[in-house]
Amino acid sequence: MKIFKSLYILLITFVFTACATYAPQYSDDNHKAVDFPDKEIDKTFYLVGDAGKSPIGGMSGALKAFNNYVATKETKGDYTIYLGDNIYPAGLPEKESKKRAIAENHLDAQITAVSNFKGRTIFIPGNHDWYANGLKGLKRQEKYIEDALGKNAFQPENGCPLESIDVSDTVQLIIIDSEWYLENWNDHPTINDECEIKTRERFFIEIEGELKKAQNKTIVFAMHHP
Repeated sequence: MKIFKSLYILLITFVFTACATYAPQYSDDNHKAVDFPDKEIDKTFYLVGDAGKSPIGGMSGALKAFNNYVATKETKGDYTIYLGDNIYPAGLPEKESKKRAIAENHLDAQITAVSNFKGRTIFIPGNHDWYANGLKGLKRQEKYIEDALGKNAFQPENGCPLESIDVSDTVQLIIIDSEWYLENWNDHPTINDECEIKTRERFFIEIEGELKKAQNKTIVFAMHHP
C-alpha cells in the first residue's frame, strides 16, 4: 500500500511538472509580434505619480531625471500630468502651520521639474491631498499651484470630480478626482456646492456623456487611483 501511495504521488508530481512551462504561450503557432503603425505622434503625455516628497531645497531623483529628460525633447503642445499625492503625508496645511514650509517644498520641487517643459502642466489630486482638512486643503493647493503655473493648472477645480479637455481634433483628456468619489461626504458637507455634479449617480451619467461626445477620438483618462 505504501508503495502504491508513493507511485501515485510520483505520478501526480510528474503530471504537474510536465504541464509547467516557462516560455511565452500563444493561442496559435503563427503568432508574431504586433507592429505599431508608423504614424506621426499627435500628442505626448508625461504621467508623473506620487511625486509629493522631495529633499528640502531640491528634487527627488525621479523628478531630476524627468526634468533632464524633457529638456532634450520638443514638448510644445504636449502635456505633463501629476497624478495626485502631490504632497506627502497630508496635503497643504494653512500658512500658520509648522508643516507648511515642508509641504510647499514638495510642491516647489514638482513645479521646478517642469521648468524645461514647454507644454501644459496639470496637477490632479490624490487621497493624500485631501488629508489637509478636505476641501479647504484642496483649494489651498489649487491656489498655490495656479499662482505658480497659471489658471487651470489644477484640475478638476473647486474639489469637483470631473473635467474634460479637448486636446485636439483626435484626442480628448478626461480628468477625474477619484478621491472625490471615495470620500465620506458626511465629513465634507459643502463638497459639491461649487460643482455641477452633485451625486455619484450624476457623475457616471456625465462620464457616459463625455465618452459619447468623444467616441471618434482617442480618450485619455487621468486619475489617481487605478
